[in-house]
Amino acid sequence: MQQVAGHAAEAGAARGRNNAKLKNYHRQNQEYNVLANLDNVQYLNDVQEQEIDQDATYQAMMDQWSDTDAQLKSIFAENDFAIEDAIVKMHEDSYAGTQTGATAGRRAGKSAIALGRAKTRALHNKMFAVDEANRAKSKTHRAATRDSYKLFNEVRFAPIHGFRPAAPELEAGPSKAGLVLGLAGTALKGYKQWDANRAKTVTTEEAN
Repeated sequence: MQQVAGHAAEAGAARGRNNAKLKNYHRQNQEYNVLANLDNVQYLNDVQEQEIDQDATYQAMMDQWSDTDAQLKSIFAENDFAIEDAIVKMHEDSYAGTQTGATAGRRAGKSAIALGRAKTRALHNKMFAVDEANRAKSKTHRAATRDSYKLFNEVRFAPIHGFRPAAPELEAGPSKAGLVLGLAGTALKGYKQWDANRAKTVTTEEAN
């Protein structure tokens, strides 16, 4: 009975330790699931915010381009007005062409030359302004591209949660073979003691 009780106690202790390990393993898996879910939710939120920031970056670039175009139109208008002023001034001085003599010819030619110079300056200013506008737009586009790439890299990869907690190694518990051998040994010992202590049978010859 002592051997059976001891075996049962060892088996119960092993089951208790195994149950504790399994409960801890279950708790670790629940914690893993909660943390993984929080990481996924945070990632989806970051993706949505990244999309909003991408739209804002694109809109900022378009606004900058619009400002550049407005400045270019202003420069074009200013130079167009300069050409118009030169044309008006030439016509105001055209009366000299109606006169005769070398002086009148020089005055009329001087007005035409001034108009030509004004047109040349205006054309140069326009071409230079176009080049400046294109460089400004390219610079703005490169900056927006860099910002967009940085935003994309922040959410480029989804979170990696790693490996789940490893299952615990459970105890096998005491072997039943040991119990059987122990009981057999006890039985054999008991039998030997019983055989040694039992009264022997007396024969007739031994009695005489």
